[in-house]
Amino acid sequence: MGMVIAAFIYVCLPWYVQSAVWLVNLFIPDPIPFLDEILMLVPIVCKVKAIIEVSEFLRKYGILLAVLLGSGIVGLIVYMIVRQGGAA
Repeated sequence: MGMVIAAFIYVCLPWYVQSAVWLVNLFIPDPIPFLDEILMLVPIVCKVKAIIEVSEFLRKYGILLAVLLGSGIVGLIVYMIVRQGGAA
């Protein structure tokens, strides 16, 4: 049961902490060599892949997202000012 809890905690860690734990685990002797290292490498690879996909998306659509977000914030501010002025 403790190993299952440890596995869930490990999967929730950031990729750089997982990498550090993985490197430490490389030097710990195991009954089955390289099996746990391979299993520990899978979440790291998945997280790095997701980071690369998000960075490519932001590189492609970042300016558009910034303009839309900025327009929404300006619209919200104008709405709040108009509403505040109409209530007085």
